[in-house]
Amino acid sequence: MRKLLVGVVCAVVMAVPSVSPAQQQEGWSYAYTEGVAAATLRDSRGRVTATLTCRPPTGDLVVTDYTLARTARNANTAAVRIGAMSVNVPMTLEGRGRTRAVVINLPQRPPILAAVQPNDRLSVTVNNQTVTYAEGGPARMREVAYGCWGS
Repeated sequence: MRKLLVGVVCAVVMAVPSVSPAQQQEGWSYAYTEGVAAATLRDSRGRVTATLTCRPPTGDLVVTDYTLARTARNANTAAVRIGAMSVNVPMTLEGRGRTRAVVINLPQRPPILAAVQPNDRLSVTVNNQTVTYAEGGPARMREVAYGCWGS
């Protein structure tokens, strides 16, 4: 009887996915590791939907979106908007399958950051398909920029 109970408990423990609560948390998170400042947006299932990264010395802000890849076929520009200000910048598609992503390189110290207001939302438009990110996106973008540029 004990062996059966132990076997059932082990089977149940192994069947339950083991993911830390920090990985499952919906919304933005920020980290500075190995010289890279990064903000990550997760959806309600804990999947990464977008990242904002910056690595010295180039100082380019890189917006990576994992939800627009399907609609971004044959596109070569994206519009990045914070509040009322928008910039059109080149974009690329990288990866394959589920890891395919729209990658947007914003030039160092883009003027769009000057327009950031406390209640603004960050959005990206590719081929007339717009994704508006969770609240706090512009603030996270500013944190990533300051983590990279130091001012």
